[in-house]
Amino acid sequence: MSAEFFRSIKLALSVEQYRQLPRNAAFKYELIDGETWLTPRPRWYHAVIDLKTFDVPAGAGEDFLLRPLEPADWDELPRLFAAAFRTVQPFGSLDEDDRLGAARHCLERTRSGSDGPLIGQACFVAQARAEQHACGVVLLTLVRDVDLTDPDERCLWGEPPPADAVERRLGLPHLTWIFVGPWHAGSGIGSALLARAVGELLNLGFERLASTFLLGNESSTLWHWRNGFRLLAHPYSTRELRRRWRG
Repeated sequence: MSAEFFRSIKLALSVEQYRQLPRNAAFKYELIDGETWLTPRPRWYHAVIDLKTFDVPAGAGEDFLLRPLEPADWDELPRLFAAAFRTVQPFGSLDEDDRLGAARHCLERTRSGSDGPLIGQACFVAQARAEQHACGVVLLTLVRDVDLTDPDERCLWGEPPPADAVERRLGLPHLTWIFVGPWHAGSGIGSALLARAVGELLNLGFERLASTFLLGNESSTLWHWRNGFRLLAHPYSTRELRRRWRG
């Protein structure tokens, strides 16, 4: 989803420092001629949730307000995006200006429909009760309803979908972006935003919600697990390839 923003990283480290360097699963680590190279190798996983059995986590949504996404919010969201992902790869390796530019690019893709038609009814903004600015947002798009464990399938639309694709439920809702500012992280805002989006998806007649997260982003992995998402097999995992070969 954001592989274009990964950068190779070169570090001047001793052998001992190289051995002690914390590892992130999104990079390959090599010591070559006295130089440490971190080469991107992003690996994404898909997860799904059954909307009818979704259970709102306890304590979510007590100290803030949730409201529908408005057109004026798009101008504010890039700075919130950049702050929320400032320590998360691939954005964490960018300087401040490049990270803000990446945020604008990613959000413009979503707004313009490049990530699939925006499910506007299920997009929400969170605001702390004592503040006027957004502190969190959830953005859902409609992708192709394909087997997400099949390496030959692509969930993004190859050609523009019908204008009424959302109303006719011609695809699968996808949790394209959900993020909360660092000042409010860990307070249940993300789970509350998800719960509100799930309610709207049920009203629209959808039964499942898909999501995608990067291996190495532990906080995202734990958040998906805590909110009831079921991890799907990676398309290129040995077990999945063996299963398909036998089938």
